[in-house]
Amino acid sequence: MEENQNAVKDERIKTYVYGLDDLMEGGVPKDYIVLVCGHAGTMKSSLTYSIIYNAYKEKRTKSIYLTLEQSKESIREHMEKLGMPSRGMDNPVVIDLARVRKEIASKDDKPKKVDWLNSIIGVLKNYKERFGCEVIVLDSLAALYALTSFKNPRAELFEFFERLRDLGVTSFLISEVPTDRNVYGLYGIEDFLSDGILELKVQQTDRGSNLYLGVVKMRKTHHSRKLMPLIFESGRFEVITE
Repeated sequence: MEENQNAVKDERIKTYVYGLDDLMEGGVPKDYIVLVCGHAGTMKSSLTYSIIYNAYKEKRTKSIYLTLEQSKESIREHMEKLGMPSRGMDNPVVIDLARVRKEIASKDDKPKKVDWLNSIIGVLKNYKERFGCEVIVLDSLAALYALTSFKNPRAELFEFFERLRDLGVTSFLISEVPTDRNVYGLYGIEDFLSDGILELKVQQTDRGSNLYLGVVKMRKTHHSRKLMPLIFESGRFEVITE
């Protein structure tokens, strides 16, 4: 009985980044909330999509990619060019802002100011109950913040993270790193609320741009904190560990 409980407790969601899962005891612990951070152009969207795309191909893991910035068609076209074609696949499910707006409107005959934090949770909960879902990607926190007028960011974000955790899914939240502060989210509290942080960085050299990945934080996991070169080819990422 104890062995079965430990097996469930230690269940992990693979990132399918070659070399990374071995450095995190098999992947991200199930039901964690993980920030995927970096400046613009660090392939945050591509990395998170790659995780759920390869999870479905390998294990038929059902996932939702919620984009608040690009359209569903734009995301799928971009990922197809990167070697992740979704034609003929019913997963991952891609939901965009237009679709979210439509679903909210259909539930309320009298349009009013939208509580986006609550609405996003409602949409994700609805899709999980209807179609099943183990992993979600939210692209991005910055876009969600642009839609939201906070009165008390700390309290409201704490509640949002807790309700996201209550969904019983593993969540990857894309977060734009501010250029003027050494924090991993706009409000400087997202890193405390999350269970893990994957950071992407670009370093410029005379020969071009090099991409790096680091595991800043992953609770209940032994991992390296060094920045590792990250390469991408044909829909797959790989970290260089040596």
